[in-house]
Amino acid sequence: MTREDFSEALLHFGADLDRWPRPEADTARQLVDDDPVAARMLAEFAAFERTIADAVEPAPFGAAEIRAVLTAIPEAKNTSRFTQGLWLAGAAGMSLLSFIAGFMVMQANLAAQDQLGVPLAIISFAMGDTSVGGLM
Repeated sequence: MTREDFSEALLHFGADLDRWPRPEADTARQLVDDDPVAARMLAEFAAFERTIADAVEPAPFGAAEIRAVLTAIPEAKNTSRFTQGLWLAGAAGMSLLSFIAGFMVMQANLAAQDQLGVPLAIISFAMGDTSVGGLM
């Protein structure tokens, strides 16, 4: 086995000679024992493999991290409830302003025509007055 063959075999099989096919592994062991350059190639390729393995290995997620996530969840819920309450109050205010604006426009238009009977009955019905006398 030449150094070029050894380099190709390292790319195919990796630095762990125990995982190589038996004939190639025996030849590679003999080359590493006899040639210091091949031994250095094997050591450098093994270090390269460890570097790559460490780079793609996920960071450990232990109990401390899980505790931090779980303690942060109630705080996020409280914040979102506060934000949700503000949003609901704003939406209710906008709805009320829209109703008032619509009521004022209706009164201005119908007052000029003297036809307030039916619209006022609708508004009183919407406000909880059960009398529907003006509607029928």
